[in-house]
Amino acid sequence: MSSFDAERGVMILEPEQWDVLQRMVTGPIAQRANYAQGALAGLEDIGVIDPYGPTLAASEVLAGLMAADARYSLRRMDPKDPVPVRDIVFWLSSPRCTVERYDTDGVHIYGCDDVEVAHIALANDHLYPRPMVDDGPDDIYDTLAAAVRLADVRAAEANMATIGYGGPRASQFVQDARDGRWTIVLHSREDRDRDQGFVLTDQLMTLGVSTMVYVIGEDDSPVGDPNGPSRGIPLIPVSATEVWGHLSSWMWATN
Repeated sequence: MSSFDAERGVMILEPEQWDVLQRMVTGPIAQRANYAQGALAGLEDIGVIDPYGPTLAASEVLAGLMAADARYSLRRMDPKDPVPVRDIVFWLSSPRCTVERYDTDGVHIYGCDDVEVAHIALANDHLYPRPMVDDGPDDIYDTLAAAVRLADVRAAEANMATIGYGGPRASQFVQDARDGRWTIVLHSREDRDRDQGFVLTDQLMTLGVSTMVYVIGEDDSPVGDPNGPSRGIPLIPVSATEVWGHLSSWMWATN
């Protein structure tokens, strides 16, 4: 059930409500959703809008969204998680940003200072310390990457299980693949273009098992069927520190 805790500055909305609210406060003025559409979606009932637009408390939460010139997003896939595909989007501005996080009860929207983005992002990533033991394959199926992009956790599990039941039993990577002890995170940076809106400028997909983190070396091929024919793409062992160093500059606005 949707709600808005104005004192804490946290909204929990249905995806449809969040879509309407975004269309009320962003985009060309002539194309924006109006008060009637927002009220029909139930946004007035929970104190997010009034006849004049977002309420004062809601405007404080949405300040980053309305001023953002860039976005940083994470898609985390974890077959052991109650929500096996979690998305979080940071609308980047300065000094305030807006966070959009998907959970079991809806879309959580709240504000944060720009200096807090990295901390929140790291808490939702999988870049914790590991033993750094690389006993995984040199390449992995492109259908696994496609499954992540399409949020198809069943296809991803099937791809990892194929590795798990076909690789050497002594490999910790193989054991984790078989038993579902893995996570994949797709990291994306988008910058606002005056004519095209938000445009993808950088992206990185990482696979984590209990002993190692890997970069999945995608190419520019179109996203295929995650359940279809596959080919190998590079699987590159890296440290979490290397990944974080690469990503850290993506979490700041450009203005």
